[in-house]
Amino acid sequence: MLNSKVHLSTLCLVTLGLFDLVTTVMLFGRGFGEGNPLFAWLAGQGPWHFVFGKAIFLVLPVLALEYVRKRHPHSAEQGTWIAFIAYATLYVLQLLRIRNQL
Repeated sequence: MLNSKVHLSTLCLVTLGLFDLVTTVMLFGRGFGEGNPLFAWLAGQGPWHFVFGKAIFLVLPVLALEYVRKRHPHSAEQGTWIAFIAYATLYVLQLLRIRNQL
């Protein structure tokens, strides 16, 4: 049976990833580009390629963390929070850099 409990750390990480996706697409509309070469290439292939690529690079690590959580819940919880903090730091720094360009 599946565990239907959603951990706060997972919810925070996925929410941040979705915010990143939405803000990136909005910034594309304002003439900004993608800094990550892989995602820049995907964006060049079209918006759906970009969205699909971003989704895959969010979902696969979350699924891996949730798989690990079954055997090593404490380690998975720590890993998820570390991923969230690293992602949030990079996200905020990038937004601050972009704000200075406006």
